[in-house]
Amino acid sequence: MKSIKKEEEKIKPKSKKMSVAKVGDVQRLLQLLRINQIELEHQNQELRIAQGELEVSRNKYVNLFDFAPIPYFTLNFEGIIKEVNLIAGKMFGVERNKFVGRRFITFVPPEERDVFNMFMNTVFNSEEKNSCELKVMNKDKRMFSVRLEGLELKDALETERKCQLALIEL
Repeated sequence: MKSIKKEEEKIKPKSKKMSVAKVGDVQRLLQLLRINQIELEHQNQELRIAQGELEVSRNKYVNLFDFAPIPYFTLNFEGIIKEVNLIAGKMFGVERNKFVGRRFITFVPPEERDVFNMFMNTVFNSEEKNSCELKVMNKDKRMFSVRLEGLELKDALETERKCQLALIEL
């Protein structure tokens, strides 16, 4: 019988009372958690506001780029078209989505390609806006005399080097 009682005592959960110090620690931790929760809710609200402002700014940029009266292209370092506005598509007779991924030099006649390549080198090796005059051709091989104005785009968030070109018909 004694051994059964000893075994029962081993199985019984031993109730431990929290000391006053431990209760105080738990209360402080709960208070800190509440404070942190409030701070996180404020930061979350600030992020939502910043995200909304960013969306408005992005939409303004897209509208300015797309509806500008001058053809604009964004090219990477290799001369591949990354972005193009609506008027450029109209000028070249090419749907805008069919420009992206193509080399801009395909719209430059062979006798003008050296001028274009030197211009692109200058744009990517300069901090200033550069320009040159040359001919470009649309999809129907119709020639346009244009002044190209180009500037390298500096974006800390993107690693790919890009430039923006404006075409001003002469």
